[in-house]
Amino acid sequence: MKLLALLLAAIPALPQTPASTLQCPAAITVTETPSAPGGWRSADGKSHRPFERISIYNGHEGGREFELAPTGQKENGTQITQTWTLKAYRDMNLFLRCRYRDTAAVLSIDIPSSIAVCTFIFDLAPGGRIVGKPTMTCK
Repeated sequence: MKLLALLLAAIPALPQTPASTLQCPAAITVTETPSAPGGWRSADGKSHRPFERISIYNGHEGGREFELAPTGQKENGTQITQTWTLKAYRDMNLFLRCRYRDTAAVLSIDIPSSIAVCTFIFDLAPGGRIVGKPTMTCK
């Protein structure tokens, strides 16, 4: 299925975020366009996709980009807290990619130099699947 992200719900949320903190929008709206086989017709559909996880990169989106591993991780039962300390990576551009459940559509934004740490908190089900309502913040 070919996916085109309609970020109507997400776009208004980004400018309202203060420069001292950064958070992924809680959900996005995605338009899905199926590829119809011969003789079939297709119709687009819109889907609400909740936030699932983050990825942090240095470099430039769509060009040379390198995903950064968390600099710290704590586990408390099934809850995992991952932390990225960004200071050591500031010699290159850093950007945040917000990922959403059941879609390849993502949101990305450059991380301002005023942001020093990003934290991602989530619950992990047996088998390694993220469950519940994960949270993240960069400040």
